[in-house]
Amino acid sequence: MTYGDLDLHPLPEGRFTVGLDKRFVPHAEGDPARPGTLFISVTPFLVRTPEATLLVDTGLGSWAEGRGTEFLIEGLAAHGVAPEAVDRVVLSHLHFDHAGGAISPVGDGWRPTFPRADYVVQAAEITAEGYAGESARARDVVVETLDREGQLARVDGDVEVGRVALEVTGGHTGAHQIVRVRSGDLQAVFGGDVLGTPGAVTRRYQAKYDVDPARSQAWRDRLVAEAAETGRLLLFYHSTSQPAAFVAEGARGHRELEPVGL
Repeated sequence: MTYGDLDLHPLPEGRFTVGLDKRFVPHAEGDPARPGTLFISVTPFLVRTPEATLLVDTGLGSWAEGRGTEFLIEGLAAHGVAPEAVDRVVLSHLHFDHAGGAISPVGDGWRPTFPRADYVVQAAEITAEGYAGESARARDVVVETLDREGQLARVDGDVEVGRVALEVTGGHTGAHQIVRVRSGDLQAVFGGDVLGTPGAVTRRYQAKYDVDPARSQAWRDRLVAEAAETGRLLLFYHSTSQPAAFVAEGARGHRELEPVGL
């Protein structure tokens, strides 16, 4: 999609089955689901501005069972983007389904997947609540690798980096951030795991996987209201069938989604 002077491309990694073991197993259409699991989708976004090539979140990478970062790299290549051409990676938070693709395995170690990119992370997220088990281990590996290579760009609180505005929401994790990309009066808003699916627009809920469920819902209310009032474009990380939408006011104040094909 061309949105103002932005080019927006979802990079869907497909559907996965996820159970209590936290294993993300790729699911092929028509295959039976693993018992005791749920379906989840993962969709990083490529954003091209006149000034830079950005990646918003990086997918699972090697934390997807049987896969590595080649899946993300191939998705970028389909849009003519090599790993060396990515200028900046913005990470909403450091759970492995959002930050796993930030690094790639090399022998017994790791290297940044995008060798020329700055990786923008909230400094507080490095020690924030909301991490345990494999998510905590992945966070440590990602941070250590990026820091060692001099590519970890820590930010503190709400900041603007060029035409990208970062805003700390908390809620899902202690320092979860959303990403706003501007083109004149237009704004595309990536809600990370605070506003990760189209269903989060049309229903209210409090999720047990959030460190502060009420805060997440308050942010969902705010972002959806803003989108309805100002025509902002919402980008959904955990939806492959409907990765972007506008929000319209329907009858009796009911909010309706207007899907956008990317």
